[in-house]
This record gives sequence, C-alpha cells and structure tokens, in this order.
Amino acid sequence: MAQRVMVKILVAACALSAPAALLAAIPLTDTVGVIGDARTGFYSLHRDDRDGSDSVKNEWRLRLRVGLQAEISDALSARARFAGRYTTHESSGGPEFDFYQGFKSGKDGLKMGQSTLDELWLNYAAERWSLRAGRMQTKFELTGVAKKSLDRNDSPNTDIAWTDGLYFKYKGSNGWNGHAIVQYNYEEGATQVRRGSLDFSDDDSRISYFAALEKRDKKATIVQQGVDVTWLPAALPVSGGNPDDYVAFVGRMAAQWPMGAGGMKFLLGGELGFAPTTPANSAAKLAGSGDTGGMAGQVTFNFIDIVPKHSVGVVLARADAGWLLSPDFKSNQYLAETRYRWNLAKKQRLEVRVRYRTDIEQEIGLQKRKDKDLYARYTVKF
Repeated sequence: MAQRVMVKILVAACALSAPAALLAAIPLTDTVGVIGDARTGFYSLHRDDRDGSDSVKNEWRLRLRVGLQAEISDALSARARFAGRYTTHESSGGPEFDFYQGFKSGKDGLKMGQSTLDELWLNYAAERWSLRAGRMQTKFELTGVAKKSLDRNDSPNTDIAWTDGLYFKYKGSNGWNGHAIVQYNYEEGATQVRRGSLDFSDDDSRISYFAALEKRDKKATIVQQGVDVTWLPAALPVSGGNPDDYVAFVGRMAAQWPMGAGGMKFLLGGELGFAPTTPANSAAKLAGSGDTGGMAGQVTFNFIDIVPKHSVGVVLARADAGWLLSPDFKSNQYLAETRYRWNLAKKQRLEVRVRYRTDIEQEIGLQKRKDKDLYARYTVKF
C-alpha cells in the first residue's frame, strides 16, 4: 500500500514539473539532440455499462516520451526514445519497463504504469524518397482540431503503441506522396490497436501491409486528400476453416474557407472506410445471422482561429462492428465529440474535450454501453 501511495505522489509531481523541465532541453552535440514530449492532464469518465452497472473514474495522467536523435550523415539518421504512461488512479500497476512486443486485439497499447522504447529506428533519406527500418511511429489522420484516424494512428491521446517494420516514402513533384509500410506482427498480437476477433497466431499473419497516396496543402482550399489500403493476411478467424485476410480501404478529404476579415477559417473534413470481409455476428456477440457491417466514417466541423490561437472542432463518427482497425473509434459505436484547442506557443498546447460514445447494436443479453467523458490536458514538445 505504501509503495502504491508513493507511486501516485511521484506521478502527480512529474505531471506538474515535467513541462518546465522539458522546456530546458538543449542539443547535446552538433549531431545528437534530445527529442520528445510530455502530456499531462485531468481525465474523467462516467460509464453506464452493458451489465447495467455504472461507474465514475477520475484521474490525473502523464505520458512522458524522451529520446535521442542522431544525424549520422546528410542522408542517415537514427532515433531511440523511451515512452511511459502513468496515472494516479488505483487501477494502475507498479512502474514497469520492458521491450514489449504485440498486444491482444482490443487493447489500446501499453497499460498504465508500463514503459518501453517506442522508437528505435534508422532512416535513410535521398532527394525524393526515404526508407525507415525498426520501431517507429506512423499515423494517417484526418486533419482538424481533433485529429483522428479510421485505420492508422500510433499513440493517440496518452496511449503508447508503435509499428515494427519498414516504411518507404516517396515525395512526388505534383504534391502527392506515396507511402508503403511492411509491418511485423507478433504471435501475441500486433503492435497497434486491432479490435474484435482479429488474431495473429497463424504463421501467415506475421507480415501485414499498408499503402497510401496523400496530398496536403495548408494554403489551398482543399487542404488534404488521401486514400489508403490495409491488408492483414490470415488475421480474421473463420469458424471451421483457415483464417481469412482482413482488408480495409479508407478515403479522406478536408477543405477550408475563410470566415470574415479576422483570419478565422472554417474547415470541413470527412473520412470513409470499408472492409469487404468481416466477422460473423455471432463472433461479435450480436443477434442475427450473417456477417457484421464493414463501414466506418467520421465528419469534422472545425472553426480555426476564432480568435488567434483558439480553435474549436466537432467530430461525429460511427464504426460498424466489423471495422476493426481504428485506435480512435471503437467497433460498433457512435461517437460525438467537441474539442477546444489553445496553442499557447509553437510547441505548447492546451486542450479540453467533451465526448459521448454509445453502442450501435446491443450485444446479446446485455444493455448498450454509454460513455460520457472529458479531459483537460497540456502538451509540450521539444
């Protein structure tokens, strides 16, 4: 008990002192520098659960990520980074460090109290292309005040997850960039969020693939366009047979328009996903025969710089029970979120979020889960 109390005190102290300490970080040499970020804040969740119970969870959280990046030559660079997440809530385990591998489907990454190396890579960059190998962070988000993704977004919020593999990027002369990721999945599970019945115990599921085309232009009316595909071989269990491949397609687009003469902008964004092969309703504990739905989508309404550095965004989303890739949207749930963002400085941000989530379809013999949560968090990067 005394040890747990001491851990809580330590976390609270770190949450208050880490931002000031990190702002003092400076390059170590001309070729090696300290990189990282700290995120801390108050989180509250009120849940009406599927078994009829209700609960309230209040906590202070801290996610700390600190590492070294070395510029070995003009073309070759390397990075190693420590990442840990902590909470004052009684459910937290004791501090623990390990070089973790995969997570079981349904997990959001590391548990509270755990830490690891979430980046350990070499990167070679030529004039228009680059190749990164090792453990890295990858994300393809819909732009906006509350950036979210239907399929790839390592370590959102205070989560810690990563990609083990190879990442090839090509910068086109027309503004379109090509991306290809070859990812290794451990028998225990993938190193990213994978939901529902996805399973990586089959030997043929060890390697998965991701490819994308994307164009971004902050000054244009259409600020973002992109399409991508995820292919998880032999990762979808099938009753009485060999596992199927799980394939998912995603498209996203965002556009912005000026509002008035004060510099305010309105940004409208949307993302749509489709998975043609999905689990059976029985695997998702839903009534009826046949397979679960494989659609997912989000639309965002953003008011950027209502006054300078202050923005508000609204996200409306739903993901069918057969959509199993998103770290931001749980399967078989609706989501409605409002977020306020204050850019305190170039590398400092304060955000307040209010969110509501509920099940789309009711699981057999259970009620629909309803989550109402909020946070106020501070992030500093260096």
